Amino acid sequence: MQQHQHLVTWKYGDCGLSCSSGPNAVALVSIALEATHRHFLQLRQPPPEVCILLNDLPYNDFNIVVKNLVPLRQTMLRLTVTGVVPGSFYERLFPSGSLHLVCSSNSLNWLSKAPEDLRINQIPAYDIDEHVRHERLAVVAGAYARQFRKDFTLLLQLRAKELAPEGRMVVSIPGRRCDELINEIDLTSEEL
Repeated sequence: MQQHQHLVTWKYGDCGLSCSSGPNAVALVSIALEATHRHFLQLRQPPPEVCILLNDLPYNDFNIVVKNLVPLRQTMLRLTVTGVVPGSFYERLFPSGSLHLVCSSNSLNWLSKAPEDLRINQIPAYDIDEHVRHERLAVVAGAYARQFRKDFTLLLQLRAKELAPEGRMVVSIPGRRCDELINEIDLTSEEL
């Protein structure tokens, strides 16, 4: 109970990474806000002030995102400040210790760049020649796996600096078991 009372004094920072321009990011944030509101009602305490920040690359159409935030601001009983933060989630975006909840849903499959070793060795990610493509499959898949591991580690390190004490990060990403071999169907479906 003492820990929950301490939460009341905090401003609550919520961040959605790679929000795109559809309603999904706002829906996810809305669920988090409702859960926070219910939690404080159960404690018979007023909900904290909330700052919602949505992030995506600078060339995203933030006009749609901002329009989706308007109804969210109007439904909250306590002050809800909203904003957008343009930039890559592979760089620092927020002040240290400022976020209590970070959400990222189905966006971490985007890498910061193509694998450097493929570029240096001039190996394309996809070759039109089926025989060459099959021979290079393990090399290409390994390069992308290493780049993902490097990028994901960086993302976690950056968000760890930005999370408040006892803050949380919720991540959902598509994946497969590591012992499943990547196959031609996987590569073709990702092209579509």
